[in-house]
Amino acid sequence: MQESMLFSRISLQGVRSSPRRGLVCAILEYFSHTEYHPTLEQIEKDRYVFFGLIRCRQWMAIPAGVLIQFCYGSVYAWSIFNAPINELVNTDSSKQSAEITFYIALGVLGFTGAIFGPWIETHHPRKSGIIGLLVFYAGHLTSALALQMRMISLLYFGYGFVAGIGLGIGYVSTIDAVSKWWPKARGTAAGCAVMGFGGGSLAFSAINRWLVVSTSLPLSFLILGSLNFTVMIISIQFLCPPPPGHNINGIPIIETVEKQQLGAVECKDYECSAGSTHLELTQQPCYTDMLSVEKPVLHISLAEALRSRDFWLLYVSFLANIVFCLVILSNLPSMIERLFGMESKTPRQPPLPAYLAVSIEGVFNMAGRVFVGLVSDIVGRKTMLLLLLLMQMIALIFIPITVHTNSFWGFLVLVWLSTVCYGGGFAMIPAFLADMYGINNTSSCHGIILTAWSIAAIAGGFAFTGIINSYISHGANMYDTEMYTVNFIWILVVVIFGFICCLFVRSSIRDRLFPAHPDQVLRMRIFGRIFRVLWMHEASFQMADPDCNISANHTANSTSSLRCKLPKRRLRFELLKKEQEQAAWEEYLVLRAVQHRLMNEPTIC
Repeated sequence: MQESMLFSRISLQGVRSSPRRGLVCAILEYFSHTEYHPTLEQIEKDRYVFFGLIRCRQWMAIPAGVLIQFCYGSVYAWSIFNAPINELVNTDSSKQSAEITFYIALGVLGFTGAIFGPWIETHHPRKSGIIGLLVFYAGHLTSALALQMRMISLLYFGYGFVAGIGLGIGYVSTIDAVSKWWPKARGTAAGCAVMGFGGGSLAFSAINRWLVVSTSLPLSFLILGSLNFTVMIISIQFLCPPPPGHNINGIPIIETVEKQQLGAVECKDYECSAGSTHLELTQQPCYTDMLSVEKPVLHISLAEALRSRDFWLLYVSFLANIVFCLVILSNLPSMIERLFGMESKTPRQPPLPAYLAVSIEGVFNMAGRVFVGLVSDIVGRKTMLLLLLLMQMIALIFIPITVHTNSFWGFLVLVWLSTVCYGGGFAMIPAFLADMYGINNTSSCHGIILTAWSIAAIAGGFAFTGIINSYISHGANMYDTEMYTVNFIWILVVVIFGFICCLFVRSSIRDRLFPAHPDQVLRMRIFGRIFRVLWMHEASFQMADPDCNISANHTANSTSSLRCKLPKRRLRFELLKKEQEQAAWEEYLVLRAVQHRLMNEPTIC
C-alpha cells in the first residue's frame, strides 16, 4: 500500500512538473534557432523587389532602411507633444504626465526586441517589418482615440505599449536586414540605417509642431500615423535578405552550427559551458598559426553568448552610454524654458527657440550615428565606445557649471556633443555584437541588449522626473537648478561605472579564449598587450619571470621568512610581451590537444 502511494506521489509530481518542463524546453528551443533558411523558391523570388518589378541590388537596402528608421524616429520628437498634452489632460499643467508615455514606449521597444529577436532572425525581413509597421500604426490610432477621450491611461497603452511593440519589431528587423549586406563594414551599414532614426527627430520636431498649431491633437496623431504608414509600406518592399553565402566571402565568421571535423580541439574558456564552444585547428605540427588569426572560426550558441561575462559588461556599458540623452531628449524643451526662458528666474526669450534646439539635437544624433559607425570600422568598437563614454563624463562634469552660470550656449553645445555619443552607440552596437557573437546571433543579441534601452528609459526617465516632481512638491520653483544638478550627478555615476565595465570587455575571440592564470584576479588588453593582476603566493611571486613584473622590488631575505611562516599572498601586476602571450597559447593548446586525445583513447583493463 505504501509503495503504491509513493508511486502515485512520484507520478503526480511528474505530471505537475511536466508542463513547467515543457514551457522551459519550448523557450530554450525558441532561443536556440537563430538562422534563416529560405527555400529555393524564396531565394529566387528575392532576386526581385517591389512586387517583383525591380531587380534587387545591394545598395537598395540602405535608402529603404533609412526611410523606415526615419519614420520610427518620430518617437524622438515626442517632446513637442508634452506641453499641449499636459494642458489637455491635466488640471495642473506643472505635472509631467505626457513625458511618461515616451519612457513607456522606449521601455516596451527594448523588451519587444529581446522577445522577438529569434523570430525576426528566422523570418523574412519584409514579413517582420510589415508586422512592425502595422502595430506601430495601430498605436497611433489608439493614441488619437485616447486624446479625443482625454484619457492619459489609454495614451500610455496606445502609444507607450502598442506603438512600442511596433517600434521594437521594426527597429531590430530593419537594422538586421541592412547590416547583413555589408559583412566587412557592418558599423557603417548599421550607422547609415539608424541615421534615419536620428533624422526622424530632426524632421518630425517641425512636423509635430506644425500639426499641433494647425490641427487638434487627436487629428495630429491620425495624420502622423497615416504618413508614417504610407512611407514605410512602400520602403519595406525594397528590403530582402542577401543570398546564401553572401556573409562568408572568405571572412572568418562565427557560426551557430557545430561542425565535427577531424582534429577539432574543444576549447573551454573559464566562462564557457562544456561541449558548446569549438575552435577549429587544422592538423599541423604546431599551433602557432592560430595565433596570427585575430578572429578564428568559432562555433558558438546563442545561450552561451548570453552566459558570457563580456555580453553583460557590454550591456552595462551600452546602458551607461544612452541614459543621459534618453532623459534629456524628452525634457530638453522644458529645461530650456525653465532654466533659460520665460519660466526661468528672470523671464526672457531664450537665444534659440526650444523646437529649434530639438531639431539641431536631431542633426547631431543623426551625424553621430553615421560618423561613429564609420570610425568604429577603423579604430575598433571597444576603443570607440570608451571614447564615447569619456566624452559624456566630461560633458556631465561641466553641464552643471553652465546651468549655475546661466550659460545657455555652453549648455546646448555640451548636450549636442553628448547626443553624438548617444546616436553613435546605437550605430555601433549591432556591429559590435556581430563581431563578438556572429551574424546569425545579431538580431537575438541586439534585441536583448536593447532592454538596456528600456531600463534606461523607464528607470532613468522616472528617476529624472521623480526628482524634479519631488522638489516641486516640497516647494521648490521650476527654475531651481539644484534638482537638475542632483540628476546630473547620478547620471555621471552611471556613466563612470559603464566606462569601467567597458574596460574589461574582451571584444575579440582571441582575448575571450586566452587561458586564464590560476591566480588571476582580472585581465584586460592595453595598447595591444595583455595586462593582468594576479593574487599569488610569495614563493610563486619570486619564481615568476621578472621580465613582465612591473611591481615593486622585494628584499633578499623574504624567501627565508617563508620557511617559518604561513604562505602569504600579494598582488602581482603583469604586462605580457607578445612572446609570452604566444608561449601561453602554445602551452594551453598543446595541453588541450593531449587531453582531447586521452579522453578519446580506449580504456585498457
